[in-house]
Amino acid sequence: MYRLLGSARLKDGGRLEIGVVEAPDAEHAEEISSFLGHKGGLWEWHIERAVAGPLDDLETRFYVGKFEGGVVSQIMTVESGGVGILGHVFTEPENRRRGACQAVMEAQMSDFEGRGGQALYLGTGFDSPPYHIYKRNGFRSVYPRQGFMSYFADAHFDKRHFTAREASARHVRWGDWGPLTALTGMLKGDWLRSVLWRIEGPSNFEGGFLELKKRLEDENDSLQARILETADGARVGAASLAPHPVWRGRQMLDVLCHPNFWEQAPALIDALGEGGAVHAYADEASEAKIAALKRAGFKAEARLPRRCRRRLRPDWTPRPDWDGMLDEAAEEDAPLDAIALIRD
Repeated sequence: MYRLLGSARLKDGGRLEIGVVEAPDAEHAEEISSFLGHKGGLWEWHIERAVAGPLDDLETRFYVGKFEGGVVSQIMTVESGGVGILGHVFTEPENRRRGACQAVMEAQMSDFEGRGGQALYLGTGFDSPPYHIYKRNGFRSVYPRQGFMSYFADAHFDKRHFTAREASARHVRWGDWGPLTALTGMLKGDWLRSVLWRIEGPSNFEGGFLELKKRLEDENDSLQARILETADGARVGAASLAPHPVWRGRQMLDVLCHPNFWEQAPALIDALGEGGAVHAYADEASEAKIAALKRAGFKAEARLPRRCRRRLRPDWTPRPDWDGMLDEAAEEDAPLDAIALIRD
């Protein structure tokens, strides 16, 4: 469905029509797929799937700016429960510097807030021209000198979203895409967050989720994954089990929980089933994770010196007036040992 949002005057006086294509939409499928055809790979896989039919509880929206009847600028959001990712921001080269992207961005943010949206995440180059467009529209670096940015409609979103409560394990769905980045992007918690998905510290899981989902849909891939979700839809933990990349015949477990939910991690791990000899890894400061793994039957096997470096002080929090860019008080360059654990 195409929904008209309004119009805006461009810098050169032209009139830009602004609307949103809410997927799936057969009528606009070719127009959207063609405009974003340069994305390629897993990104194109999602776009083609989204415009063709429903992807369980995932909401995919393509915000478009049209000039003289054709799309010249576009922004995509993928959401579930008001938590999502903003991406695929693209303006035709010949139509750049006319103000089209800023106009579409303003309309998109207004629509997101009007629908009761809670949080959006994105990835861009730090201190680049797009970075400053996003900053003007309310996004801030998750921590200083980072192109990974977040926007919260409520300044207390993180605290409210991850308040301790009961959660249960289930299979991965398309709608987990945005909410999982709220988990991987949390400021607090473990530094070494995933070995399989190469996550250290607060990070965007935008591309990693598509890789995960693609592998889960491949009948020849033995990867398993589960999500820990609260009754009101917060994704507060995630775990995956896959063949170990080094030790043949063994499995590797990746598990990540918000600090308020490590007590429930054993149930998440057990939901993956048995996998023979299973290895798991944690950084030396991840005491709650190590304790949860031990409750799930793992035992410490080895210490691997200086396997990662923590770049953010663990006690750092942004000041109320923090602008999201340059705060030297946040920086740390601390080497961390990794703890290898095993369950036979």
